Amino acid sequence: DKARASNQPAKEATPDQEAEGTQKNGEQFPKGAEPLHFLQCHSKGNSREDFKTQLWSCVFEPLLDCGARKGETVATCGGESVCLIDCETGVVLKKYKVATEEFFSVAWTTLPMVNSDSRKKSHNILAAAGRRGIVKLIHVAADFCYGEIKAHKKPIATVCFSPTQETHLFTASYDKRIALWDIGIPDCDYNFKASQLLVLESFSVPLRIALVPTCPEQYLLAGCEEGCFTWNIKLEKEQKNRPFEVTFQFPDEEGEMTTSHRVDGLAFLNDDVVASKSSKPGCIYLWSWSRSFDTKGKGCQRTVSAVILAELEWSTTDLSYLTLSTCPAKEHVFCGDEKGSVWIYNLSNYTTAWSSAKAKRSDKRIPPTQILKWPELQSNGDHLSEILINNVITDPTFTYLVALTSVNITAIWKKS
Repeated sequence: DKARASNQPAKEATPDQEAEGTQKNGEQFPKGAEPLHFLQCHSKGNSREDFKTQLWSCVFEPLLDCGARKGETVATCGGESVCLIDCETGVVLKKYKVATEEFFSVAWTTLPMVNSDSRKKSHNILAAAGRRGIVKLIHVAADFCYGEIKAHKKPIATVCFSPTQETHLFTASYDKRIALWDIGIPDCDYNFKASQLLVLESFSVPLRIALVPTCPEQYLLAGCEEGCFTWNIKLEKEQKNRPFEVTFQFPDEEGEMTTSHRVDGLAFLNDDVVASKSSKPGCIYLWSWSRSFDTKGKGCQRTVSAVILAELEWSTTDLSYLTLSTCPAKEHVFCGDEKGSVWIYNLSNYTTAWSSAKAKRSDKRIPPTQILKWPELQSNGDHLSEILINNVITDPTFTYLVALTSVNITAIWKKS
C-alpha cells in the first residue's frame, strides 16, 4: 500500500545557509530532492488502516563484488516485519515476518560462504533483532532465515557488525549489557555455530552503539539512558565480562557538567568527530574522541569531560529516541524531528579546522544547511499528522534519503 503524496518541493536553504553548507566538491544533497515513495509496508496483519506501527531502523545493503544489486536496496524494520525495498521503484522486494516480534534494529554483513559446488562466494546476511531478545540471521538472496541466536532475555535495542571482522556482531540490550558474538559462517546446508566472546556491563540501557573508526577492534562507544560510555573490547584480554573504561560528561541546560543524561543519538562524523544527541533540547553535540579519551588514563570507570567542538541547532522537542545518522564520506549529519522534518547539516567547511589539536569550540550553534519538510500525505482523504521521524539515512552514493516514521510510513526522497 502507498500513501498518496503531493509532490511539494523540499524547502530551499537560505542564501546564508547555502553558502555555509556548500561542499568542497560542489555537490549538495538533498537540496532540490523530490519525494519519491511513501510506503506503508510494515502494517500489522497487512492492514491498510495501520498508522500506529513504529519504524525504527534502516540500513542500505552492501554492494557485492559481482554487482548483483545496484546499491539501491534498503532494509527497514518495525513492528512484526523486516522489509527490503528498492528505493528507485518503491517495490518491496522481500518481507520477513514474525507475528510475536517487534523488530528494533537491523544490520548487514557480507560472509564468504561455501556453495554446494564447494566454491566460496560472498553473500549478504541481514541480522534483525528486537523485543524478544533474539537475533534472526537472514540469507536475503536465498529468501531464507537460516538461524537465530538467543542473545538476551530482554529486548535488544540495537545491533551492529564489526567493520573489520565480518562475523563479529554486537547486541545492545535492555538487560544493561552489550554482548559480542561470533556468528560463524554457515556451510552449504546452513549449519553454523555462534559463540559469545564478550559481555560489556552497563549501568543503564544502551540505546546506540558505535565502534571507534581508528581502532574498531579496541574501543566501543555507547549512548545509554543515563550517559555516554566506552569499553575496551580487545579480545586479547582474558576478562570476558568488562566494566566501562570511561563515562563522558556533557553540559546540561544550566551549563553544568553532568554524566547523567539520556544519549539517544550517536554516530561518528569522521575518524575523530562524534555527533551525539541527548535530552538537552535544541542541541546536537559535536565532540572530539581523541581529545576527550586519554588512553594513558589510569584504571577503569573514569569520568572525563567531552571536548566539545560545536553544537548543531536542532528542534527544542523533549521527545526521545529520534536518532541521528551521519554520512562520513560527505561530512553530513541528519536528524529527524517531531514534525516530520529532516534536519540536514553539511559540515565540510568545519571538519578541517576541527582536526587541529588547538581547535576551539564554536561560540554559536551551527544552523542546519537545509530542513526537508514533510509533504502533505493523505490516506482515504484524511491528512496524516503528528509524524515523528525516528530514523533517517542516505545511501553511500548520496542519491536516496530514507526516513522512518512513527506512523508506519517509510519515506524515500531522491536527488533531482
